[in-house]
Amino acid sequence: MEHLDQYRLGVDDETLELSTSVENRQAALAMAQQAQSSIYIMSRNLDPAIYDHQDLAEALSKLARSHRKAEIRILVQDSEPVVKRGHRLVELARRLSSMVAIHNPDEEHAHVNEALFIVDGVGFIRRTMADRFEGVASFYSPLAARELADHFNDIWVRSKPDPQLRRLHI
Repeated sequence: MEHLDQYRLGVDDETLELSTSVENRQAALAMAQQAQSSIYIMSRNLDPAIYDHQDLAEALSKLARSHRKAEIRILVQDSEPVVKRGHRLVELARRLSSMVAIHNPDEEHAHVNEALFIVDGVGFIRRTMADRFEGVASFYSPLAARELADHFNDIWVRSKPDPQLRRLHI
């Protein structure tokens, strides 16, 4: 899938079929670079092939610094691999801890096998099987994006900050 950077968040309402990590990464980057207020990510292990890239970390950093009401929330089911090998979004959350939050879902939701990337309540990427790269994306589907954001927030309100991801001050 080429030219994902030509799609406009809040404008292009075509549903895109994604099948590879590269397509997922390109869609996430294109949306993140256009974000104005919020990015919600739900992932089993912060999918390094999608999220552990400098350009995406820069886009999230820019959003976080753009205004004080910007929200970047990340739900990670299994942070152990992320802690062991390092991850750009974890480092970003450590540097901008008041603007970027990483939580673990509660026990009831700890085994949800779904991956979400929701931007500004209008665009989203959804993979119903988090361990696969097949999914759908839309740069403008406010009804579906709000439903996914509501689902994300239901899990978020019962989640807890991930203690493994805190910065140790020595």
